[in-house]
Amino acid sequence: MTKHRIVTFTAIALLLVIAAMTGCRSAHTTSAILYIEQEQYQKAIDVIDEGLQYNPDDPEGFYYQGEAYSRMAQQAIDENDFTGAKTAFKSAYGKYTLARDMDVEDEAMADRVSEALEINYRNTLREGKAMWKDTQYEEAEGFFRLSFAALPDSLDSIRNLATMKIQLAEFVAADSPDSAAALREDALTLLDQVLAGNPDAYRLRADKAYVLTQLDRTAEAQTIYEQLLVTHGDDPELLLDVIGLYSRQRRHEEAGELFLQVADIYLNDTDPANDEQLKGLYSEAGVNFQTASIYPKALDAYSRASEQDVNDTQIMSFRVQMHLQYGQQLLLEAGEVFTSDPDRSAQLETEGKATLQRGVEVGNALVAMAPNDAYAFLYLGQIQAILGDVTASQQNMQTYNELTGTQ
Repeated sequence: MTKHRIVTFTAIALLLVIAAMTGCRSAHTTSAILYIEQEQYQKAIDVIDEGLQYNPDDPEGFYYQGEAYSRMAQQAIDENDFTGAKTAFKSAYGKYTLARDMDVEDEAMADRVSEALEINYRNTLREGKAMWKDTQYEEAEGFFRLSFAALPDSLDSIRNLATMKIQLAEFVAADSPDSAAALREDALTLLDQVLAGNPDAYRLRADKAYVLTQLDRTAEAQTIYEQLLVTHGDDPELLLDVIGLYSRQRRHEEAGELFLQVADIYLNDTDPANDEQLKGLYSEAGVNFQTASIYPKALDAYSRASEQDVNDTQIMSFRVQMHLQYGQQLLLEAGEVFTSDPDRSAQLETEGKATLQRGVEVGNALVAMAPNDAYAFLYLGQIQAILGDVTASQQNMQTYNELTGTQ
């Protein structure tokens, strides 16, 4: 692996010249810089320890110990010694922060420490992401853990690792539910580890709720989601996660409403790429409303989906089916209230027949576009039979029988 942090001989020489001119650097620190250049990192650490016995408040000494530990960590990575690298990164972090905190008014030292910590963190995080992309999951986990050791103040390292485990759980869930559960438990442990010090971290809390949902700990997930929706109710990613919870809880109407809410957000944002998801969102809303037997909302959602793609015959088939079911429901209700409320009965009958007639229009368009879709002819024929158009119904039912090979 490339050594990202090697100090060149020219740079070291320049540092020594500056030290000689200013007299601000101890001899022990100057020696340590030379040891670092010679890759004798433990000697660099030891010689600074000697100097700190005489001047324990030397931020430069602690800074260069951090540099030595950083390079020691890189060397361990090159040798595939991830345990040693993790230990060295933790030590580097400790030394750097000591240097920074020793004089909070020294902005130059604060900037140097910040840059050094960022280098350790970004290099290992980048390696972890690359390994993840290449499906080298064990190596990716190692680098993510190194990244967290290098900069435990950051949340990205553990979140990436937890997200990777969540993704792996999805991959293996169908074939190995136990392995999926174990991966999700690992992800939950990681998220809790970081949340312990960052209890208000929004995305980490959302990730935790998602994992709890997948583990069927829905009551715990719901508590977190309800809190997050108060402050982040316009976040589509959060809303889609909550839909997953509602689906497990069979709260289909609420899931349908959230699909519509996400669609409205995408419809009104400035990202044209989100428009490509509108058809799917409206269609999913329709499925949920249909499952909940809320036919007017299902019809409206499916109609919006069709507006996004007028050639999608599957959505048109859903619409015909909904017109059939909703029209039948209205006519049934009309019959139930005929004696007690004739006016209401007449209104329901009118609405029912109008709904069925609209189903005929959609059905005729569908069979013209999909002449081999047997169920399109079935739904159309059933609607026509209810409306009393016997001839058309018989013709479509005959086509259905021919396509399915039934009598």
